[in-house]
Amino acid sequence: MQTDRAPRAPRTPAVVTLTDRTPLTPPRPVEVLPSGTIRTARLLLRPLIENDRRAFIEVVQKSRQHLERFSPLHMPDETDDQLFDRQLALTTQGEASGKACRRIMIDRAGSIVGACNLNAIRRGLAWEGDANCWLAASAEGKGYATEGLIGLFRYAFADLPDGLGLHRVLAWMQSDNTRSERMIERVGFKRGGPEKTFLHAGGKWALHEELVMTPESFAARPAQ
Repeated sequence: MQTDRAPRAPRTPAVVTLTDRTPLTPPRPVEVLPSGTIRTARLLLRPLIENDRRAFIEVVQKSRQHLERFSPLHMPDETDDQLFDRQLALTTQGEASGKACRRIMIDRAGSIVGACNLNAIRRGLAWEGDANCWLAASAEGKGYATEGLIGLFRYAFADLPDGLGLHRVLAWMQSDNTRSERMIERVGFKRGGPEKTFLHAGGKWALHEELVMTPESFAARPAQ
């Protein structure tokens, strides 16, 4: 799934359980802390903070070759520290403006295993946002991307104030990205959106197709 190329530390008050305002039946419990931190069965999804710098850069360095084809994170000539600074700024500004919900995924061992994000959140006639994600090379094949995105989308579609109250989520997938085929179906995306376009990924322009998700398609996703 195409990634973007472009806070205070969470407090620990009582956990608020995310409830459904639409008929979404969770395969696993999903909890949302008042800070917007999401807890799934195996993952903690929270905003990036300055203290994550060393761990984030280490994961990116070990996964760079793995990410370059479909999920490049670096801008041209961008250093690892500059990448972290940009990601931190995107997270902080998105939280402050309400225009993004960006979360790193942390496993039970406390390691960063990837990130899943909602960007360009728009609240006009329709409330919608653009999704992307990336996964560390060491975390491939464990179902973390699916689990993290399901947690994020459950939060996205829940009514305010429990969630973001979105009506639709969009994403772009490179047409030859076969490794994401099953994952997009498991989380509830529908292929065959109205648009296809060329986006720059992995050092080249590649055809991407639009993926669309609504609360209804999310609720109808295959059982996990």
